Amino acid sequence: MRIAVHAKMMSEERLNGMGYYTYNLLRALAAIDPKNTYDLYSSHEFRHRVAAKNFHEKVLGPPRFWMTYLAFTRELLNDPHDVVFVPHEKLPFFVGGKKVLTAYDLHALKDYFGSPVTLTAKLHFLIAIKSAFKRADKILAISEATKKSVVEIAGVEPDKVIVTPLGYDKLLYKIYGNDEKDAVKKKYSLDRPFVINTSSLLWYRKNIPRIIQAYGRSKFRKDFMLVITGKKGMAYDEVVGEIRRLGLVRDVVLLGYIPIEDMPRLLASASALMFPSLHEGFGLPIVEAFACGCPVITSNVSSMPEVAGDAAMLVDPKDVDGIAHALDKLLDDTTLAEGLRLKGIERAKGFSWEKTAQETLKVFEGLV
Repeated sequence: MRIAVHAKMMSEERLNGMGYYTYNLLRALAAIDPKNTYDLYSSHEFRHRVAAKNFHEKVLGPPRFWMTYLAFTRELLNDPHDVVFVPHEKLPFFVGGKKVLTAYDLHALKDYFGSPVTLTAKLHFLIAIKSAFKRADKILAISEATKKSVVEIAGVEPDKVIVTPLGYDKLLYKIYGNDEKDAVKKKYSLDRPFVINTSSLLWYRKNIPRIIQAYGRSKFRKDFMLVITGKKGMAYDEVVGEIRRLGLVRDVVLLGYIPIEDMPRLLASASALMFPSLHEGFGLPIVEAFACGCPVITSNVSSMPEVAGDAAMLVDPKDVDGIAHALDKLLDDTTLAEGLRLKGIERAKGFSWEKTAQETLKVFEGLV
């Protein structure tokens, strides 16, 4: 079987979101599938590579997204494959073979529609995604919650959508000793105990203003810092404004982008992960925190309950007092915190990129 993969994200310097998923899934597929051929297409030279004889890189160019798509389409018309895998929510037209795409979080469209872009761009985005879902032979959903949203929003049949939960990097996300935790705290000048919210981007759905408000109401505010990671996004100005409005400039630390090797050490050093997002396609930081032995507070909506199971404290993401109460309870009760820590470590064992790859390969093979 020959599988074509739109792997543009693997040419990016930093892997976030879809790029992180694509790279880790392909690496896991390479480890379990030596017999099928994978042709990876990108617009730039690959910065992140899959070292396997049956994986081949093909650089298309030019770098513009839609021009790359036209080149990708041309390649597939000239050289048909059995399966065309697009690990995001846009699919080329006029290509043969069975088509598979990945769905992440359709409810993130609400963020997109709330952003300052043109009506034409919004309509194009929605139409392109709905069209892709209709034309795909199979859709990989990263959670049951995502599957539900694909069925409801895109109007596709449930049996067309296969749930393939995410994995995590077990070499990075693990239990760390005190020396490594002390080193990362020194690196980022964290001189007090802290709780943390981890995001790759400060986005509206991450609910960070309410996290700041809840932290501000906590009776432990003077004892613990609130650390927030993530590059500047659409919610950045609102986040900074909330910190200033509540007089928390000395207590809330915005660290910006964190190198991937430092993130697990920060999680291992934190007293809690505060992750009450408004919605998530999966919520990988929950699993990563579990693996590092960090207790988790997360939302009782979207995908987060299915990912967390009984190993986290669940809250209403719109209830600031409820979030503050959960934080106080966790920081005040060492028995509760230790119980959640142990449950989380065990829960994390159920997630792996190998499992994701196995389920994905079943989908590919079932189509041919």
